[in-house]
Amino acid sequence: MRAWTWDLFCRVIDNWGDVGVCWRLARDLAARGARVRLWIDDASALAWMAPGGSEGVEVGAFDAALEPGDVVVEAFACDPPPAFVERMAARTPAPVWINLEYLSAEPWVERVHGLRSPQRSGLDKWFFHPGFSAATGGLLREPGLLAAHAAFDRDAWLAASGLARRDG
Repeated sequence: MRAWTWDLFCRVIDNWGDVGVCWRLARDLAARGARVRLWIDDASALAWMAPGGSEGVEVGAFDAALEPGDVVVEAFACDPPPAFVERMAARTPAPVWINLEYLSAEPWVERVHGLRSPQRSGLDKWFFHPGFSAATGGLLREPGLLAAHAAFDRDAWLAASGLARRDG
């Protein structure tokens, strides 16, 4: 079976939280065997966030995106470039188009997660809302994170830093 190609689009809006979410998603998808292309308008954050890159993740300029892959993710309603959307509409089969939204615990998120939004291009865009209930998209976290958290010895870590835990 052929690995899917994922195109992730990210515009850096403030404090690089956008690229942090996109980078985590890109790494996770690549670790699962997907081919991932992260199209970003300001990759400078990756110089300190991920200086060594990540196997299976290709990074490119936002407006340089080429032929669409199987899945297109626009992070936080950033809209892929119009020429790219035209190529999406011309592709057979058309890619799955996902708008990855911000994490929220608001009750309305359960009602809109997974909704279809028909586009002028003739494509459908699907809304993905991360959240804290089974009716949302859940949380993105690395495999083994909970076990690593449970095994972490904070007292030993503090002691190695010359610190000690205090009451309160």
